[in-house]
Amino acid sequence: MKIVIVLHGSRDNEYVDSVRHFAERVGVLYAFVSLSKPSIDDIKGDVYMPLFIGYGKDYERAVSITGFETPPVLRWPRIKDFLINQGPGLYVFHGDPDPRFIDNVNRLGLQDMAFLKIKPALRDYVSKRCPGRVIPVVLTHGVIYREILRTVNELCPGVEVVRPLFELEAFISYFKEEIPWLVRNTRPVR
Repeated sequence: MKIVIVLHGSRDNEYVDSVRHFAERVGVLYAFVSLSKPSIDDIKGDVYMPLFIGYGKDYERAVSITGFETPPVLRWPRIKDFLINQGPGLYVFHGDPDPRFIDNVNRLGLQDMAFLKIKPALRDYVSKRCPGRVIPVVLTHGVIYREILRTVNELCPGVEVVRPLFELEAFISYFKEEIPWLVRNTRPVR
């Protein structure tokens, strides 16, 4: 079975390299919705898995374009345990005002968390106190990860910022273990 993970896409080379490297490590193909190659039309697969942290307009667009729906990462089995095992620290999400995204983040029950683009905001949090460690809940290197890194380094120099999920050995193992569940829970929407 040819599995294709589908991400938003970016003109940022680090982002594209991060996705390519992850796909190679876990044994799947990859494609992008926009801004990057290969596009959905360039890659033939049996199952297309839109891979996004949470619900939002980018997730919905990927589902619409691929014709497949995969639960966002925040809906995966054991994801709460996985994230907690990366801590303790401040968990940082990109942030989409979609109520389902906010609900999924809140259901994690993480003690310390912030968003890059919505409230409670990372900049507000780190301007008041510096955490011992920052755990970006983002998939790849690229613009979003660098903005988290820049904000933390500016206001809390020396605080460790964990690498993106796609670069963590623990996430690579977790993803490989969850592939059967992901395949079972990816469904056509057309």
